[in-house]
Amino acid sequence: MGKACQICGKNSGMYPLCAEHMIMKSEGLVEKCDECGKWHLSSEYCECQIEEYEDLPSEGFSKCVKCGAETDGYAFCLECWKRHTTSEMLDILNKKIRIKSLEEDEEPVDEENEEAEITEDEKNHVVIINEENKSKCITCGRKTDGLLFCSYCYKKYKKKDLLFKITNCSSVELLDEDYEGRYTCKDGHVVKSKSERDIDNYLFENGIQHAYEKELPYGAGNKDILHPDFYLPHYLGEGKHVYLEHWGYNENNIQYTKTKAFKMPIYKELGITLICTYEKTDTGKIDAVLERKLNKKFIKEGEINFED
Repeated sequence: MGKACQICGKNSGMYPLCAEHMIMKSEGLVEKCDECGKWHLSSEYCECQIEEYEDLPSEGFSKCVKCGAETDGYAFCLECWKRHTTSEMLDILNKKIRIKSLEEDEEPVDEENEEAEITEDEKNHVVIINEENKSKCITCGRKTDGLLFCSYCYKKYKKKDLLFKITNCSSVELLDEDYEGRYTCKDGHVVKSKSERDIDNYLFENGIQHAYEKELPYGAGNKDILHPDFYLPHYLGEGKHVYLEHWGYNENNIQYTKTKAFKMPIYKELGITLICTYEKTDTGKIDAVLERKLNKKFIKEGEINFED
């Protein structure tokens, strides 16, 4: 008898997930808990993160966890207490009723009026924060209770490094929401962004041998190691290896600048043959870009190729 899927309980053969949830995993909809190692839906909390209450608390809360109404210490207001059984309230309190279920209970949005309130900046994924509109999630623009993130974005991004561009102390733009994600490629490699996934898939589909983030020592110390995005062994002939870096950050971002400024001199000093691709200019046409940049006739050995 095979294993049971850790999410739905269906027979999954020798794997921890059934076929349906394996597909969802490749789409980034299923993730593995860093704490206990079990798989769960990305939109939900892992059970190991659930604070278990055996009895309904009568202190420690100022708002009803169900509807948000004010309370004097209780987890639920009187109306919600009347509406739900003790078991249901414990499930809600222990977060066994997941985020999506809680969101479905919210009042429906008047889409026509909501669309009318969206500015041109917000359509371009720029959130405007000002004195009259301070309670907005800085990533999606949803209303919050004065917090930086709405509950959905907090759950989605809490384990990631987010890169923002802030203009005039009010316009907040999320530069690269895919950074430090988990995307499964056609060859089974797990990469950190959609663009890296597209590059990996191109290499796989074109029969180009490659490794993802293979260690590249550059000094005598244990920590003197770089991790170029892709390594193409013997690409230009026996012993003539090629590395590929996809620069995925906006030029205005400090971390992008520091990372690139640190790596580039090392690549040049080592005489590495490096191919550069860029999120800003190459995304959306990556196959055509790679076909050109990986053309062996155009690659200069021992140099940085296509440096921006």
